Amino acid sequence: MLRPAFTQHLAKTLLAGQSVNLVSPHGRGRRQTLIDLISLLDDVQVAKIDLKREQKQWQTWLEETLSLHGQVIVIIHNIEHIKQYQKQALNALKKFTLLCVSERPLQGEGWVSIELSSQ
Repeated sequence: MLRPAFTQHLAKTLLAGQSVNLVSPHGRGRRQTLIDLISLLDDVQVAKIDLKREQKQWQTWLEETLSLHGQVIVIIHNIEHIKQYQKQALNALKKFTLLCVSERPLQGEGWVSIELSSQ
């Protein structure tokens, strides 16, 4: 695990139902942090999409995610690549715990912003 204490803190925050904006520039281990995080979330459902790499899967992913029930953590990696028509769907996804990964803090209320350091 790349950053065990950080990743465990992030998992605990998400499992408590708090949505998080994970802020970090590219090249700081964001992808590995998400892999490590998912390994700690084995008791809950996780729906993950990378908007930089999986833009074409958005609609299918969204429909599948919205059909989930129970405790669900939704991970949207590279949220800055969200298209205008996709932004409305974020409101529907707020019924789940969200982890949005971005290079800059997201605007709006209700987010806990956590910065991924280089350590």
